Amino acid sequence: MSNSTSSAQRRQCRGIDHETDPESSLFQPIFVGDMELSHRVVMASLTRLRTNNEQVPLPIVAEYYGQRASVPGTLIVSEATSISQNVGVSHYAPGIWTSEQIGAWRQVRASF
Repeated sequence: MSNSTSSAQRRQCRGIDHETDPESSLFQPIFVGDMELSHRVVMASLTRLRTNNEQVPLPIVAEYYGQRASVPGTLIVSEATSISQNVGVSHYAPGIWTSEQIGAWRQVRASF
C-alpha cells in the first residue's frame, strides 16, 4: 500500500470493521461492572519492590499510584501482594497480612 492510503482504507484492507476497530474506541468510555471508565487504557499490575524490611509499602507507592490515577475514570490493577510471610516472590514485595501493611495500603488508596 502507498503512504497515501487512508487509515480507514488500511483497516478495510486488513478485514477489520471500522465500527468495532479497537483503535477507534480506545479513548471512549466503557462500563466495567458498575464503574464507568473514561477510556479503555488499563494500567496492569506491577510489582515495584518499594517496601521496607517488614514489606510495608513506602510513601512513594502512594505518590506513584496517585500520579497514575489522577485522571478520573482510570482503572489501575495494583501490584502483586503477599498475603502471608510464608508466601511471596521477593522479600521486598509488598505484604498485606499485618496492620501496618494494611494501613500503608489504605494510604495508597487515599492518594487517589
